[in-house]
Amino acid sequence: MRILLSIFAFFIFSLSVYFGHELLESNKLSGSEFVALIIAFAVISLVISFSSEVQEFSIAGSIVKLKEVKKDAENSINELKSARTETFRFLLSLTKKYSGGWGDSDTVDERLPDFWFLYNQIVKFGCEEDLKKDIADVVYILLKGQLNSISYSSDDIGEKYNSNNILPTPDILIVEALENTSVEKAAKRGVRDGSVEKIKASLVVGLDEYKKLYVLHEGIKKI
Repeated sequence: MRILLSIFAFFIFSLSVYFGHELLESNKLSGSEFVALIIAFAVISLVISFSSEVQEFSIAGSIVKLKEVKKDAENSINELKSARTETFRFLLSLTKKYSGGWGDSDTVDERLPDFWFLYNQIVKFGCEEDLKKDIADVVYILLKGQLNSISYSSDDIGEKYNSNNILPTPDILIVEALENTSVEKAAKRGVRDGSVEKIKASLVVGLDEYKKLYVLHEGIKKI
């Protein structure tokens, strides 16, 4: 790091000498102004080169304390990170809520698109560990919601799971949800125009979403 700073400082100083000389040759700078310019950039270059060691320097009587400036900057960054994490925590709580509509027979919980978008942002900004508990709480609620959405198109699922806190594994749920008797019961209620094929096609989509949530639910425990 020190070597890179020294190279950068030398580059800045060299540029100042070059342009200062050009200005001097074109009579845009006097000899004393040229000297002052070179001295000023020499000092700046030295400060850059030894910035990791210099604690303060003075410009026109004003003392600039690098360590304090760095500390203030770090404090501001930490405060912004904390605010970002709290904002994510608040948004996660909102993803638990339904939009307020009457809903339909879709096998995908309406809250999932917003949750996945938010979760991807949380991962992108490295806040997953800080929000581990909040994510786990939301994922559990969404899993129950997704199970409920699936049960609308597979009657036996609702009868077996909607009244308890059991979360079946994806493999077990696939077998049970696509079982012909369960699907035919839903068809008799007029789900998907009474078409068993359409019901099963929609269930595959819902089961895939359930699996994604279940994998996250298990993975978040390991963070």
